[in-house]
Formats: sequence, C-alpha cells, structure tokens
Amino acid sequence: MIVAFDTLGASKRLRDAGLEERAAEAIVELVQSTAQFPDISGLATKTDIADMATKADIADMATKADLTELAHATKADLAELAHTTKMDIQALKADLAITKTQILVELNDKLRSQTLGFLGGVTAIVGLATAIIKLAP
Repeated sequence: MIVAFDTLGASKRLRDAGLEERAAEAIVELVQSTAQFPDISGLATKTDIADMATKADIADMATKADLTELAHATKADLAELAHTTKMDIQALKADLAITKTQILVELNDKLRSQTLGFLGGVTAIVGLATAIIKLAP
C-alpha cells in the first residue's frame, strides 16, 4: 500500500525545527521507506486464529464416505417415497372411481323417481282433460 507523503514539506519542517539538512533528509527517507511496506491489513489476527477450526473440529466433520453413504440412503429414501406416492395415487384413483359410481347410481335413482312423478302428473292431466271433454256438453 503506497501512502502519499510530502517529502519536501516534511524536510522543510524538520529544518525549520532546527535539524541539519542531512539529518532532516535522512528522517524523511526513513519515513518514506516505511510508507512503502507491504499491506498487512489482510493478515490473520489473534481473533481470526482463535476462531479457526481445531483438529477435533475437523475430525468431527463428515467424511467423503459419510457423504457417499448419505447419498445412497437418500436415493433409497427417494425411491421408497416415489413408490409410496404412486401407490397412494392409485388408491385415490380407485376411491374416486367408487365415488363416481355411487354418484351416478344416486343420480339415476333420482332421475327415475322424477321421471315417474312427471309421467304420473302427465297421466293425471291427460285423464282430467279426457274427463272434462267427455263431461262437456
């Protein structure tokens, strides 16, 4: 990281404070060289190191074998879930078919009753009309 540093101004201030020109220039060069040190702001701090995983933490982590086993178990679980879901759907379809048949039977019964009632009413009207015609002068 490079920091802007006014070497001429710093040298003048040091000479004005009573230092010899060579001493002032040496101090300015020293300050300027320290400003060119590499940036260490990204280095780990004590807190960063304290927060790092320990050997025990790493030992407790899942291994590749653990993950492979989990993947196989998950595949088996998904296959079982798919099979169970398929069976549930087939059972629902069967229940719907039974319900549909029951509804159709009930509708046919009601339609038959209404048809018979309608025919009885028509028969009564025809009989009444015939009686009126025969009784009329």
